[in-house]
Amino acid sequence: MCFSMRKRPSEATPTRAATIRRRLTLNSELGTNSINALKRAIALASFITPTAIYFDGGKTVIYLSAAIQRHLRKLYDHLRRDEFTLSRKAFAEFLEVQQGERLPSLTQDSYKFQEFLEVWWHQFSLEAEKPVSFEQKDLSKPISNYFISSSHNTYLSGNQLSGRSTADAYRRVLRRGCRCIEIDVWNNDSPSSTPERPRETSTKAPSKKEHGRHLSGGSLHLAAAHIKGAVEDRVEKARHKLGVEKIHTHGPKCSKSELSPPPFGREFGRDINAALGSSLAASELDTERSSIRSRPSLPPDEPVVMHGYTLTTPVGFREVCRAIREVAFETTKLPIIVSLEVHADQEQQEVMVQIMKEEWDGILVDRPHETCPNGRMPRLEELLNKILIKVKKASSCLDTAATMSTLSPNSTVDDDASGSEDDRPAALNGSKKVKVPICEKLSALAIYTHSEHFTDFESPTAKIPSHIFSISENKIIDLVASKHRELFSHNRHFFMRAYPKGLRFDSSNLDPSLFWRKGVQMVAMNWQSWDEGMMLNEAMFSGEHGWVLKPPGFRSEDPSMPPEDAIPQHTLDLVIKVLAGQYIPLPEGVDGANSRALRPVVRCELHVEKVEDRLGSLIEGGRVRECEYKQKTGAGKTDHPDFAHVKKNELHFLGVQRVAEQLSFVRFKVEDDAPRLVSLNRDPLAGWACIRLDRLATGYRFVHLLDANGNPTPGALLIRVDKRFR
Repeated sequence: MCFSMRKRPSEATPTRAATIRRRLTLNSELGTNSINALKRAIALASFITPTAIYFDGGKTVIYLSAAIQRHLRKLYDHLRRDEFTLSRKAFAEFLEVQQGERLPSLTQDSYKFQEFLEVWWHQFSLEAEKPVSFEQKDLSKPISNYFISSSHNTYLSGNQLSGRSTADAYRRVLRRGCRCIEIDVWNNDSPSSTPERPRETSTKAPSKKEHGRHLSGGSLHLAAAHIKGAVEDRVEKARHKLGVEKIHTHGPKCSKSELSPPPFGREFGRDINAALGSSLAASELDTERSSIRSRPSLPPDEPVVMHGYTLTTPVGFREVCRAIREVAFETTKLPIIVSLEVHADQEQQEVMVQIMKEEWDGILVDRPHETCPNGRMPRLEELLNKILIKVKKASSCLDTAATMSTLSPNSTVDDDASGSEDDRPAALNGSKKVKVPICEKLSALAIYTHSEHFTDFESPTAKIPSHIFSISENKIIDLVASKHRELFSHNRHFFMRAYPKGLRFDSSNLDPSLFWRKGVQMVAMNWQSWDEGMMLNEAMFSGEHGWVLKPPGFRSEDPSMPPEDAIPQHTLDLVIKVLAGQYIPLPEGVDGANSRALRPVVRCELHVEKVEDRLGSLIEGGRVRECEYKQKTGAGKTDHPDFAHVKKNELHFLGVQRVAEQLSFVRFKVEDDAPRLVSLNRDPLAGWACIRLDRLATGYRFVHLLDANGNPTPGALLIRVDKRFR
């Protein structure tokens, strides 16, 4: 390593030989300051660059920063005490007591440091989030006994007013683990028009049928969307033709972040590029943009999917169904619920049925399960590799709804459907929008999941096993305050779906944990917005294949009891010590060359329910008013920080009362504390992770970080977790 020392003013210009000699030696006259500077430089160089550690004779390579290696070496030295190597007894005691491993099996009598790391890494887990084994997952309960990962207006890639509708949005959420998706279906009132192929003129007089579907007052939004889409497409084509690069703001509303598909993988310690998954994200992003530019023509006789009464551009219903079939069971065989919000007329509804039966042949549930008798909901294991339809029932079934108690009920036409239509503006003439009657063929597909309009919990339809109440977040909050026990009792036995209020035009999300704690099975999220709500949703369903068995006390088999006593609750003492990190991602918009200027701070938040909120009081704005369990560390340095010497690196959450472990969460946010971001008014978020409290492992653990758009990164924190309940 070469260092040049500043010459003294009194010195003459040195010769070349003297300069070389000065560079290669340390002059004792310069004192200890230069020596200390050299030590700091060497330490910084080793501290910045993670080095490779080889296992299995070089077959497995992991990369650990010098700071992380120092902490692990310090741990090893502490465990072996005065011995030259680590004994089997001391190693087993560490694994069992600190790491929470059950009856660890060790074969060697002693372990050197490299052997200690290799056995710990391969045979046991260093992951902060406990893994979920699909083979051990309980699939034997009725489907209403599970929380289900759900999406709101799945087709949208942006905001609720002017975003694009794409079939690729379904591919993204299904691959990520979503199992309840939403499709808003409308008549195609512009038969041969797409942004790529403007509607053709013809001297031929339209038929009566065609004329009936041209630009009615209720379909002007579709025409406006076509015009908007055509303009956007021409701009996009011109940009590509001229070779002009699209400028991204790197904000949460930017199309780049909206379309970035987050893969599932969270593996750590393997090849860094593989862990990052950046090439996959870029490839899928390019695929989606390409599909938007080359979207096929909308068939003139088939319905479309879009957000009505807005400027969102449409996509064909068949194209959406094909995308769903393509990836439906790519990552799991657990069933999908398709929530249909139907605005199409009955003629187009029959076309919908035909399309679904064609595209989903063999996987569509169109008749009751042969082993499922009348009067009970099917078990999850009985619906593997199946698609269920959620839709309201035909109006002709109204008279018999009150007396039915089987799984093929008939209900009223006055329904919220999947819900969002009640929060939208009135029709263009100012009148209340007329609810569309459902045809018999489409109604018949609602075997185990049919939509019901909510009136109260005492109505006869509220006792039908297959009904689903879709209710807006505000209405559920009102029910929490006024009918807390009735709400919880209903959700023990029957489905409920919560969806965002209509004022969330920016596609922001509600806090799903509030609704899970009231037993709501499906909380519909805007998956294009990676805010706090989506972080909690990620924690709930991570590795769970989209279905999570409700805790004891929340299920239909459990004895009736007050909701505040339904789930075991304990007093929590949680201590998290942040030790070091590596490959911390940079905040959006920060140049990668500035990684050494990063000053990462780790914020830790404990999401638990306040005692008064259990009784339905003091709830505001769709968020549970959580206890103020928020702490942060001091600032580290660079993207490979060592928190050993910062002002604070141990975070205490002590004496937290009445904690329901399965419905509480720990959220980590790494932010850049550098003043330059404040002056630029940029989001300081660098990376985050969120873990369900019952899956937070104890001991020395790695927390893997996602970026601001929910994509995996190679970033990780080494922490030590001490979690006790009393």
